[in-house]
Amino acid sequence: MNWRENIFLFHGKGGRPIGSVMQLEELLRPEFPQTRFYRPALLHGDPAVLAEESLRAIEELEIPEGATIIGISLGGLVAARLQETARKDLQVIAISSPTWADGVSVARMMPHRLALYSSRDAVIEGRTAEWPWLAEAHDLPWLTHDTDAHKRPLTRIVACYLRGGDVGAEIEAVAKL
Repeated sequence: MNWRENIFLFHGKGGRPIGSVMQLEELLRPEFPQTRFYRPALLHGDPAVLAEESLRAIEELEIPEGATIIGISLGGLVAARLQETARKDLQVIAISSPTWADGVSVARMMPHRLALYSSRDAVIEGRTAEWPWLAEAHDLPWLTHDTDAHKRPLTRIVACYLRGGDVGAEIEAVAKL
């Protein structure tokens, strides 16, 4: 599958399509000029909306077969759950995402799933321990929930993964900068 043909970027709780996901897209676009990028407004942009409500709406999105979803925070969690329950054809990259929130949780290891998080992140602390059993998981001590502050190293790691490179080596290289 060409995981780079269609990339969806899912924002976090209280986020918007013109926030962190837009910044990430702006850095990824030159790396993948033939890719179509999408940043849908998700229901959990309203902090009062529960994760399960947003997940139900995401299930109705027209996401092409074999697309990649890059989700930040709650966006990563709902993307991983969608992959697990209904869309095994998707590739998911969860950034600073918990493994559970509200009534949504990730329960199974899936191929084509990458989790980048910090177990020290106060926003998701205590909700990341299961990632190593659910994805190719990397606990990055330098990563905070403010993904904007880490957008360049995250872009390098994500681009490496999308190209099928050695993510562990790329993380080591980024850590030395």
